[in-house]
Amino acid sequence: MTEIRPAVDADAARWLLQADVDWRDLVRYGPPGFDVYVRIAFAPEADDVDPAGEDPALRVALAILASYTATPTRGYAAVWEGWGGEPVPRAPRVPIPNRTMLLFTGPVVVLRDAPSLAWYGSLEGYQEPHLVWPEDQTWCVACEVDEEIEFTVGCSVDASRALAGALPGGVRQVRYGEPAPLYRDPA
Repeated sequence: MTEIRPAVDADAARWLLQADVDWRDLVRYGPPGFDVYVRIAFAPEADDVDPAGEDPALRVALAILASYTATPTRGYAAVWEGWGGEPVPRAPRVPIPNRTMLLFTGPVVVLRDAPSLAWYGSLEGYQEPHLVWPEDQTWCVACEVDEEIEFTVGCSVDASRALAGALPGGVRQVRYGEPAPLYRDPA
């Protein structure tokens, strides 16, 4: 039923775990070293998401990013092990401090559904995967567990331009680790 499965082991995530990178930056920006980092806005209102609860910006971003990798059929999604309750799926663990994640693999465009498919075996509810990247590591998407405003993509300049063109007004360039609010102002 699903093209998402647990990774064989956690080796594909080893490149994320750099000793000199603060875990907060890793889960919010992905790993350092990309040409550019962009923040992409989540829909501001619940009315802007699809009926399943998915924010369309992530779907659009992954569809675009699939054309900026030589490995669109082989990607990875790391999902915070505390996301979906019990039972926790069996998958290799990625030891990110304060955010231990489970590692899944599948085609890039399907990885947006990794949390629901891994926990429930269906598209029951919706949650963004927390880190997504293709096997060739040409980009990385980071959706911090506690953030509701934006997600980050580390990528090439060309990929960032394509994202900005597809999501007008919703993409802004940032510096790696730059402070930004996590939550919407309730006022």
